[in-house]
Amino acid sequence: MFAVLIFRLWFLQVIAADDYVAMAQNNCIREIREEAPRGIIYDRNMKPLVENRAGLAVTVFPPALADPDREIEELGKAIDVPPQKIREQLERHAEDTYRSVVVNNDLTPEQKSYLIERMPLYFPGVDIKKYPLRDYPQGSTAAHVLGHVGEISEEELRDPRYSDYSLGDEIGKDGVEYQFDRYLRGTDGSREVEVDAAGRPKRELRSIDAQPGNNVVLTIDSEVQKATEEALAAGIDLAHGKGYYAANGGAAVVMNPKDGEIYAMASYPSFDPAQWVGGMSPEYYQELNAPWANDPLLNRVIAGQYPPASTFKPVTAIAGMQENVVTPLTDFTCTGVWDVLSQPFKCWSSHGDVDMEKAIAESCDIYFYNVGYRFYKADSLGIQRWAEIFGLGGATGVDLPGEAVGRVPDPAWKQAVGETEVDRMWLPGDSVNLSIGQGDILVTPLQMARVYAAIANGGRLVTPHVGLRVQDQVTGVTLADLQPQDTRQLDVSLQQLEVVREGLVKAAETGGTSGDTFADFSPRVAGKTGTAQVVGKTDYAWYVAFAPADDPQVVVAVLIEQGGGSASVAAPTARRILEAFFAHPPAPANGG
Repeated sequence: MFAVLIFRLWFLQVIAADDYVAMAQNNCIREIREEAPRGIIYDRNMKPLVENRAGLAVTVFPPALADPDREIEELGKAIDVPPQKIREQLERHAEDTYRSVVVNNDLTPEQKSYLIERMPLYFPGVDIKKYPLRDYPQGSTAAHVLGHVGEISEEELRDPRYSDYSLGDEIGKDGVEYQFDRYLRGTDGSREVEVDAAGRPKRELRSIDAQPGNNVVLTIDSEVQKATEEALAAGIDLAHGKGYYAANGGAAVVMNPKDGEIYAMASYPSFDPAQWVGGMSPEYYQELNAPWANDPLLNRVIAGQYPPASTFKPVTAIAGMQENVVTPLTDFTCTGVWDVLSQPFKCWSSHGDVDMEKAIAESCDIYFYNVGYRFYKADSLGIQRWAEIFGLGGATGVDLPGEAVGRVPDPAWKQAVGETEVDRMWLPGDSVNLSIGQGDILVTPLQMARVYAAIANGGRLVTPHVGLRVQDQVTGVTLADLQPQDTRQLDVSLQQLEVVREGLVKAAETGGTSGDTFADFSPRVAGKTGTAQVVGKTDYAWYVAFAPADDPQVVVAVLIEQGGGSASVAAPTARRILEAFFAHPPAPANGG
């Protein structure tokens, strides 16, 4: 028995050793990750805004590389990826010993043919597999709303939000893709395959199917969205045609004043989200970040901060009435110049005797200078208090990342930021400037749309939102309702709101500041112009409105940077949006 055992050991270790070594080298286990497709993003009418297409990815299995340096250099040339970038990607995944690493997820047909002809002879350890990629059937429509996806970074992996993610995962980087990533993300599958030394599959050991993510339905109406983007671009052109050549950016938002559903959100300039698919080219990255590009990635509707100018006057009017500083019948005389303080404050015209309704309709600055000065003399922060009650100086709660909160200046703020003793003092001019939406106050276009929604709907402060519901990708069953339920009724007089509404209606009629644009429009519009002065730049043009005036269905806010005349540029832009809206009003979103 000992002789037989010794002979067998001698045979295995000496005679057959080379054969068994070859067998071990020729067989290894490789884990092939099967990426799950993300959920589809639909507009309110179930038109796809983002879906998936089949792509081809190049993967590298480092242990199978025969000559790593040569293969990586040649592979980089073949797939148009810098070799150093491939090395960095492999280094990031160095701990995943048995996992193939994706180094390019959007091969061209030519690249695919080139690699297939040379694998596995020249590229052992390199493989090609199917890979789900984002697709945008409506082009760059709603780009700022949708956002884009990309591979998770090491820094993001340290965020508790991504505690169950791993290297190689794709995540939403901005917009809806980021906000609802937990719904859109699927569950990856995998295959364990036994391969030989050349990387050729020999047999499949185990397979777990990938589970696609769930679909997200938005409040966005793609037709209204397109019309809004086109109107905003036309508004920029209109500004140029009127001599405001510096006009180079803008924002517009279209919202339901009753529940905060956002039908459209446009920011100019924009970008193409498809450029992120498969990896952005260096040329496009430089183009986006060029000084002349004017921040195309910035969603100006929620992150752009501007003085609201005269669009703020309804807030001052409500504050004046609520704090008993003025009444609807209080009148002041406008001679074109208000010369009460050491520095004269001008009005854009001479309006004679004006009460509150006329002051709003004709945008009389001197009326509101007097209101602001009365607040100052009463040592009252009533304007600031009511601005904050209407949501200014705070987040709207919109379900998109990157929202700015703006600023409502007060004595405490000046005390904190002032560099000199005089800078830290709250002066009469501060209250006077604030009363007409100038000075240090900053708002976002979405905040102003929310203010006018509250004026339109009887004093309810809604939460703007783009999310509607989540649906199972296979069955279509609704899994989650994304609509917020936290509307808040403000403690404001309905009679006083009616005074402001009437002033806004008359502002859009003959004799009002936007009468030339809206006097013949049907249905009747209630709206306000605003021309914001920004140091060192041409005036910014505002228009905020709701319609129909007697039963508001929509609120629109338009801002054109350095657009000059609000009545001649921003108001016509808003009209184009309203024309498109009422020609094809958004259908009520069903429950799915």
